Amino acid sequence: MRSTRILILVELALAIALAVVLNFVQIRLPINFAGGSVNLSMLPLLVVALRRGALAGAIAGVAFGCIDLLLEPYVLVPIQVLLDYPLPYLLFGWGVGQFSPAYRKDANKDTPRAAVALVTKGSLLIVFAGIIGGLLRLISHVVSGVFFFSEYAAEFFNDNPGMLQAGPTDTGINVWIYSLAYNIPYLTLSLIAVLICALVVMPVLAKAVPARRWPVKPRAPKNPPAPKNPPAPKEPSTPKEPA
Repeated sequence: MRSTRILILVELALAIALAVVLNFVQIRLPINFAGGSVNLSMLPLLVVALRRGALAGAIAGVAFGCIDLLLEPYVLVPIQVLLDYPLPYLLFGWGVGQFSPAYRKDANKDTPRAAVALVTKGSLLIVFAGIIGGLLRLISHVVSGVFFFSEYAAEFFNDNPGMLQAGPTDTGINVWIYSLAYNIPYLTLSLIAVLICALVVMPVLAKAVPARRWPVKPRAPKNPPAPKNPPAPKEPSTPKEPA
């Protein structure tokens, strides 16, 4: 039991470290209305959340978000920092982790039927979990863009005059459209790349290292079987007296 807990904590630490490293391998989109960058930093968070559960995914997400803040800070006010750094990755890890029990159900079985289910049903779970986690992360970034970066909306629509302006604000520009158009392209492309890699990595990890929920619940000791009553000794037969 202790070795299992240590293994899970090591996997959690490796996921956070790998997410930080992958965050530096970025591709900037060449189109002028897309914000952010395309990278694979969500891949380790998705893996650990599916394998170890929502709590592990949320912890890994918060830790990565805080490290990202230290390495590449962009600070306006505390709420903006929360919405752009720890919260979106927390929501991603927590959202993906909701599908962990269903994924582990087949990942921990060593039967031909479970192996087939891991490739078919497991792949669908990975994709669906990633989409849900990505949507939760997108919500946090969009809200941050609306309330803290709306001054860039005018420049955005000037550079993209064909974009739809659905509803005025105090400046005559819909900042929700601006925030969505800014965040959706790079998050979508990042998520697609992450899911493609996850579909390759997850089955291999499932066979190499069994996936268990974290924290590990101690198993209740099994009651030893009650000893069976020994058969009663047979009474020695008395020899019959001769007639």
